[in-house]
Amino acid sequence: ELLSTTLYHIYLKSIGVESVLLPALDFMKTDEDNEPDIPFTTKHLTPLLEQHKGNKLFITQGFICRNSFGEVDNLRRGGSDYTASLLGAAILAEEVQIWTDIDGMHNNDPRIVKGTKPIAQLSFDEAAELAYFGAKILHPQSVFPAQKYKIPVRLLNTMEPTAAGTLITHDSEKGKIKSIAAKDGITAIRIQSSRMLLAYGFLRRVFEVFERYKTPIDMITTSEVAVSLTIDETGNLSKIIEELEGFGTVEVDTNHSIVCVVGDFGSEKHGFASRVLEGLKHIPIRMISYGGSNYNVSLLILSEYKTEALRSLHNRLFE
Repeated sequence: ELLSTTLYHIYLKSIGVESVLLPALDFMKTDEDNEPDIPFTTKHLTPLLEQHKGNKLFITQGFICRNSFGEVDNLRRGGSDYTASLLGAAILAEEVQIWTDIDGMHNNDPRIVKGTKPIAQLSFDEAAELAYFGAKILHPQSVFPAQKYKIPVRLLNTMEPTAAGTLITHDSEKGKIKSIAAKDGITAIRIQSSRMLLAYGFLRRVFEVFERYKTPIDMITTSEVAVSLTIDETGNLSKIIEELEGFGTVEVDTNHSIVCVVGDFGSEKHGFASRVLEGLKHIPIRMISYGGSNYNVSLLILSEYKTEALRSLHNRLFE
């Protein structure tokens, strides 16, 4: 980062473009919990910008920072996109722009489905759902600082700079399905136990197992005698299973994918949920998560059906 930004600054100077190179290590810092310290960035970046009021172009590094001990460190997630969102929040920018090699988020995976189209507008919650469940253009946590400080984020295409891209704001368009995404490498775990029946505290004890091994849960469904959930981090799977077997019978299924449909699912009057299921009527569904938010329906399927599922849903929802 330090080398590339220095070279870029020198190149711009050689072609007569004025720019200011700002060392990120002077104002990017994480706190004792390794979380970005936005007030620190505001305090130390604002004077640097004031010193160069006449300049319009500033260059700095992404991803790198100092930790609470003053040592050179990194943000651990999100890369330069995350840095851009943090800087936008710190200076209350009018807009954060993230330039990639595709003209915004598409309504499906263009590597798999033909005829996908860019999405003109997304809410922050919709963008976060898509990013988490497989839209590679954006890291799931990249937009959180901008969302917190109400800074619009625009995704643009370096190869087609005149394309409108995707604008991410707090506003959500009603009555529309926005996009389909898929996340691979999912493991499903099912715990069956008669001790769940009319009991309280059972789910808490199950969740505590995953907390001990710092393993996030993606999806969860329950019945009176069983709970099914999914994870994508399997480094401690054997230890987790060993503890879960103390609660009941445990079944583990690998090689699954989560297909996520994002849009306005806040009201059944649209009938979107039924259209999603109709689009997958010929594909075995392992789990369904619906109602956790107003923005998505998530379905767990075997990974071998993912391509077929994405194409079938696209035809049912967008064609």
